[in-house]
This record gives sequence, C-alpha cells and structure tokens, in this order.
Amino acid sequence: MKVHFCESWNELHHLLIMEELGGNERFIDRFVAQHSAFFYYWFVIACYMSNPTLAYNLNQAVEEHACETYEKFLIEFETGLKSKDAPKVAIEYYKEGNMFLFDEMHTCTDPARSGDAPMIIDQEGIPRRRPKMETLHDTFMAIRDDEAEHAKTMEYLQRQDSDIQICDVQ
Repeated sequence: MKVHFCESWNELHHLLIMEELGGNERFIDRFVAQHSAFFYYWFVIACYMSNPTLAYNLNQAVEEHACETYEKFLIEFETGLKSKDAPKVAIEYYKEGNMFLFDEMHTCTDPARSGDAPMIIDQEGIPRRRPKMETLHDTFMAIRDDEAEHAKTMEYLQRQDSDIQICDVQ
C-alpha cells in the first residue's frame, strides 16, 4: 500500500508539472484526460477484482509505453528542452521537498537509466536517485525514469512468490 501511495504521489507531481507547462489550459484536454482517467480507473479495478495479475500486467504495459514515449520525446526535442528552465513544481518535488515519498517509490535503481542523476546511499545502504533538475530536459528525464520505476513495480507485483527480490542492489 505504501508503494502504491508513493507512486500515486509521484504521478500527481507529473500532472502538476504538466499543468505548470500549460497542459490544462484547453477545456478539451482537461475533459478527455479526466474522463479517460475515470474510465481507466474503474476498468483496472474490474480487472483487479477478477485477475490481479492481469491488472498489474496492464499497468506495466502502460508504464513501459509512457517510458518509451518520453524517451522518444527527449531525443526529438533535446535542444529545445535543454534551453528551458525546469518548472518550479519539478524543482520543489525532485530537489527541495520531503524526499521520503520519492525514495519509498523507488524499489530499484538502474544506473543505466539514471543519466546524470547523482546517487546517494541511504541509512539502509540502498542507493537512491537524486535527479539533476536544471532544465526542462532534466525534468522529462526524471519523469521517464519514474515511469520505468513504476513498470518495474508492476512487474514485481505480478510475481506470486513474495520472497523474490525486486532487484539486486549490492
């Protein structure tokens, strides 16, 4: 439950970032997003009630698609994104806020996906990602990496054996 809450908190901040960038200015965009989210939520609930693994598999596919989409976006618009400052809400969430919920969401850190993000080792010896947050490019890299993290969590939740480690962090 804690991981799900932390992931929903993370997704909320992705939405706040998009709103700060103007993603909520047009009525039709808000209408489609709100209604799609409403129906998707209840569809996933129905899937979960009948087959939890199917629901997690669906969410994993959605998160993987988001990660791939952000990756393509980062490549296509790299120059323009690097020329713009990171949104205020992104700086607050990724750098200045209470990092507890951000850290708890990260069940595994893949150094190959973390770009320039500095890694710290917490009190339990777990590496934690600290994204660089200077440009809009940094912001979308952090969001892409979050989506990859969500996909890993959904993959883990599909496993029947609760003793399986989420990742091998050494």
